[in-house]
Amino acid sequence: MPAKGLYLIAAGGGAILLWSGFRGKKWSETLRNVISGKNPAITTTSYPITSSAAAFTTQDTTGVAAHASVTGTSENIAQDAMRYIGSGYVWGGAPGSGSGHWDCSSFVNAVVGRDLGLAIPMYKAGTYHGQSHGPTTGIWLVWTGAFTIKKQDMVPGDLVIWQTHMGIVTRPGRYVSAYDTQEGTLEKPIHGGGPVGEVSFIRRLKAGR
Repeated sequence: MPAKGLYLIAAGGGAILLWSGFRGKKWSETLRNVISGKNPAITTTSYPITSSAAAFTTQDTTGVAAHASVTGTSENIAQDAMRYIGSGYVWGGAPGSGSGHWDCSSFVNAVVGRDLGLAIPMYKAGTYHGQSHGPTTGIWLVWTGAFTIKKQDMVPGDLVIWQTHMGIVTRPGRYVSAYDTQEGTLEKPIHGGGPVGEVSFIRRLKAGR
């Protein structure tokens, strides 16, 4: 097959995956409807997301105990994220190695999945403990356990996601993130505080409200 044809197939597949993620639909059902000429909007909603039923407590190697109370509210997500301001950054790091041993996406995995015991991409509620990096930014961007909202509707605990970076909203227009090795984990403005040339999306966890 010509290279041009392969590029078109890849682009089409990416569009289906993105559309399915934003709409909360199964990508396989969306693809089946597109091939058969049906409106992909009729695809059934995929994978209900629930929070952990029990308190989830862990302790990392720095001796900082994670929150034991699991409510799954957006405010708790933001408050938990902010307590790590001043921690470090490790590209590809696993949160189980200690506070600051994370990059932007494994930081979010630590807060949402490890500390609050909520479901994250590829992990059911209460099953992510930080021993591995976990899902990356691109997976969070299309995950059906969250949905995209208007930027003016953001509240603390929502996620701000670019194509190669992400963090947790602390207040309108601000977010906390593991940014890079020089700046570590810190709070920044959303506007101008992400990768140059990338588009930001505000996504809300279905189990976070």
